[in-house]
Amino acid sequence: MDRGIWVAMLPAIVIAAAGVANAQEVKLTSYDDLLVRMENLEQQVNAQSVQMYQTAPCDTCAAPQPCGKYYGSYEAVFVTPFQSNNTGIIAQNDPVIEHLGFDWEMKYSNRFELGYLGPTGGLGWRARYWQFDQSTSFAVDNSVGLVQDEGAIFWASTDNGGTVIGLVDVDTAVMTQSIDAQVFDMELQTQATKNVLFSGGFRFAEIDQSYLANTDAGIAIGDMDFRGYGPTLAAEYQHDLWGGWDLIASGRGSVLFGQQAFRVSTTSDPKELDIRNTGSLASSLEMQMGLKWTSRNERFFFKSALEAQYWANVGSPNPSAVYTDDSDDANVDDVLNESLGFIGFTIGGGIQY
Repeated sequence: MDRGIWVAMLPAIVIAAAGVANAQEVKLTSYDDLLVRMENLEQQVNAQSVQMYQTAPCDTCAAPQPCGKYYGSYEAVFVTPFQSNNTGIIAQNDPVIEHLGFDWEMKYSNRFELGYLGPTGGLGWRARYWQFDQSTSFAVDNSVGLVQDEGAIFWASTDNGGTVIGLVDVDTAVMTQSIDAQVFDMELQTQATKNVLFSGGFRFAEIDQSYLANTDAGIAIGDMDFRGYGPTLAAEYQHDLWGGWDLIASGRGSVLFGQQAFRVSTTSDPKELDIRNTGSLASSLEMQMGLKWTSRNERFFFKSALEAQYWANVGSPNPSAVYTDDSDDANVDDVLNESLGFIGFTIGGGIQY
């Protein structure tokens, strides 16, 4: 073949040969490279798995547990006191013997609570303090109460030879009674379920009651002090309603061991009654039922409830002699075994975090 023709075809032959060589090289190189890449990827995956296990254990992936919360609350407690013996003066309106008693109206008092409530099943604590310090009075004369005859104010003692002390032939009188109750609770508490809470601990109670009669026949003063401490147990129930509102109900019972001191004196008689009981046993029962509202962020809450309290065997300073007819003989009523109660409602709120 002509040499010029070969020279002209030489570039095309070189290009074709290079293409075939490149095709074979790409084919062999791609397969080997794939194997190498697979080995590299396996090594990288294994290394990353080990690193993730070392830096992020499985328990960090678990769902977070609910935490406990601290809280503080205040309640305005509006209650009316009731007594098993509320006698203020005996009206000897012949032939009817009438015991004129104290008619308490609803009074205001304060209750504070601080505590920590653990998560469901956990343990928390709380401290509660309530004080009621109020008084009431009423007056009698020949137009009110003593419309037919005089009045009488008597106390009778069963442990001091049947001593009787008091005032007679009363035409005008103003009687005043005061109650100062201070109650402190320190309890452990647990949220047994979402809706049920139990608590138990220690209660200290001090209830001081006083009686004062300012009459035209003289002045009579009576005091009854009770101080006791003992175990207390409580339970609370909460039921979801709507829009952050819940129905709440609670009960608390206590047994109190303590002492009583009872004193009576009058300006018309040098004798005094002074009775001490160092082995007193009293008890108390409290109940609430109402509504509670909690904000969406659960930081604030508000509640209002009906409340009733009963205090057994805390005593009474009021005149204890009881007349059953128009004679001068009086039956004895033990001042140490009298009971005290409160009934009304509470309103308040608090903050928790």
